This record gives sequence, structure tokens and C-alpha cells, in this order.
Amino acid sequence: MFYEIATKLIHPGYRLPQGGEPTRIMHNALERLEKKFGVLSAPRIVDYVICSSHAFKDRGADWKINQVFGPKSLERYNSDKGRVYFEDKWLKSAELTRAGLLDLIIDKSEHPKAKFIFVQSEEGTKLRLLNRDVGFVICQTSTLGWSPLSEACAQCNYIDKCKRETQNKYPEIFRLRTEYVSKQ
Repeated sequence: MFYEIATKLIHPGYRLPQGGEPTRIMHNALERLEKKFGVLSAPRIVDYVICSSHAFKDRGADWKINQVFGPKSLERYNSDKGRVYFEDKWLKSAELTRAGLLDLIIDKSEHPKAKFIFVQSEEGTKLRLLNRDVGFVICQTSTLGWSPLSEACAQCNYIDKCKRETQNKYPEIFRLRTEYVSKQ
């Protein structure tokens, strides 16, 4: 992602240094970011890289990666939230967006809704008044419906009706759940 920003907005002839230096520098920078703000998220990393890069926008080839992501970069990132407008305008000049840069670093190997295949916290609700009409209504109102890993769903007499409801209300989650069952 940084390379994309550097070549399109700072210096078209930029080349990442060979060896492990860029990896070490980024690793250290992200460790500092995590220490300061807690858990790292992909959007936070994108914002940090954009902010750090934006500070060097007018330098051409007169900079090094360790300057961009040094300790001062964290101070810049933390100092002024009004900078986002100017950074977005800068990105737009090269037809880049935060969302597009985010796509470059997000792991697409797992579906974003895969965490809903089984929601442990719903088990108590599903077990409440199990196999009663009112229990079915409570379950449909308060949960994401049928799940292949739910013990409550396995014991429920309304499983077929619940599967239909889940498919109607949450088609993508239902698809993920049925795919999960077929892979097992």
C-alpha cells in the first residue's frame, strides 16, 4: 500500500530498498502504533500510512522510508484530525481512496461474515423456551436463526421452519452456514 502511494503521489521513480530494512521499519512503526492506540485495525493502518506519507508529499526523491515511518510519524498521526480532508484531497489527485488502499491490505481469505456461522452468545436465547411457539418467536426476533453448530438448534423441533426463516432474513449468512455444513 505504501509503495502505491509513494509511486503515485510522492516520487514516480521510488523503489523500495532491498533486503529486510522496509519490513523492519514498518514492523517497528506498527509496534509503536499498537503500543499507543491498542489493537491495530486495517483502517487504522491505512490512516497511519496515508498520514505518514502525506507529510513527505513535496519532497520528491529527497527522503528515506525510515524518515516516513520514524517516531515522529506517530506524533503527526496523533496531532491533528483535521488533516484527513487534505489527505483525501491529495489521494484523489492520483485517483486513490482510503477504501481502495484498504482493499490492498485486507485478508480476503475469510468471508467478513464468517464469524456469524456460530454465535455462542445466542445459545442462551435459543435455549429459552426451546420447542415452544413463543420460544421460536423469541429466537427469530433475537438471534440470527439456525446455525449448524448450535446445540439448541440441533434439539429444536422448529429446525426446518427456522432454516427457511434464516434463509429469507439472512441469505448470505445462511449460505455460509450451509457451505460450512457441506465442507464438514
